[in-house]
Amino acid sequence: MKFTLVLLGVLGLAGCASGPLRVQRAEFGGTIWNESQRRAGVVFQDGGQSLAAAGGTLWTFGDTFIGQPQPAQPPRNPQIKGSVCATMAWLPAGETNLPPRLDYVTGTNGVAACPLALFADEDQAHTRLWPAGGIALGSRVYLYYSMIQTTGPGPWNFHGVGGGLAVAEWPARTFTRLRPGGESRFPVLPAQVVRQGQTLYLYEISGQPQSLWLARVKVAQIENPAAYEFSTGDGWSTNRARAKAILREIYGQVSVAWMPAWQQYVMATSSDFSRPHELQLRVSPEPCGPWSAPARITVPEMPGGKTQVVYCTFLHPELSDAGTRRLVATFCRILEGDWQLSNPEWVSITLAP
Repeated sequence: MKFTLVLLGVLGLAGCASGPLRVQRAEFGGTIWNESQRRAGVVFQDGGQSLAAAGGTLWTFGDTFIGQPQPAQPPRNPQIKGSVCATMAWLPAGETNLPPRLDYVTGTNGVAACPLALFADEDQAHTRLWPAGGIALGSRVYLYYSMIQTTGPGPWNFHGVGGGLAVAEWPARTFTRLRPGGESRFPVLPAQVVRQGQTLYLYEISGQPQSLWLARVKVAQIENPAAYEFSTGDGWSTNRARAKAILREIYGQVSVAWMPAWQQYVMATSSDFSRPHELQLRVSPEPCGPWSAPARITVPEMPGGKTQVVYCTFLHPELSDAGTRRLVATFCRILEGDWQLSNPEWVSITLAP
């Protein structure tokens, strides 16, 4: 089922030279779950971020529930036979169908498999690894990840205990987690990585209060934890304690992509429990800002469900129109009820001239 919203509000920019940002239309196309997921044994999953690599894009997902979805039937909870903490899939260049026809990395049993592995000295029973932002640099693909410690069987019984960096020679089926100096944790856990010249900009959502932090590192130093610098508001420092937020009231995840038609960066973020049905878009001429005030897009309710909050909003340049004002994004939603699961959904957004 498709939903189309026409948005007429004009929101002024904070320091951007391009003028007001206006969303002309948002077409909600429903779940991305299709035959690709069924073949790989995917019942439900969250995430859906993509990163460009040679020949296409790599899509990464967090918690993935696996089972035996039946042909021509939507996924259902009773079909779940187990889960993995992360999965990934490949989308060849030029494949722009919606929903996307993803080619999952699978194990010997043909079921979607996790590309990240725990070290032998880590708690195998209570530790999960969720993929975060990533970037391809030459023949190598880097993927940041978050370490999650579970505290019980429920969907909310977990907390983050840090993050790290993994790398793969492309093409590859698995990533190798880096452990420089014997320590796997890196000083930044970015949801998005953007390259400008020889510098990488890394965007991290930080709590207490919810805000957006910005770090940077030289391309050649990505594997060196000591080389990362943090924005302090009036400069950069390798001391994370001096970091200051570049935006406030930023929730969930963050996605940043270059928009050729406007020669601007576009930022997509999700909502919080005070605005549970909302996506937000901002623009900036530079990866470090200044960013515009948000254009707010209301997500329609899922038929037969009750949305608690929208999260994991990710832009997909590989599905968008480079020469126009049309963007494609995916997002997830948490539904009311215990273990009421759903899959990522897609939306096509057209910005006004």
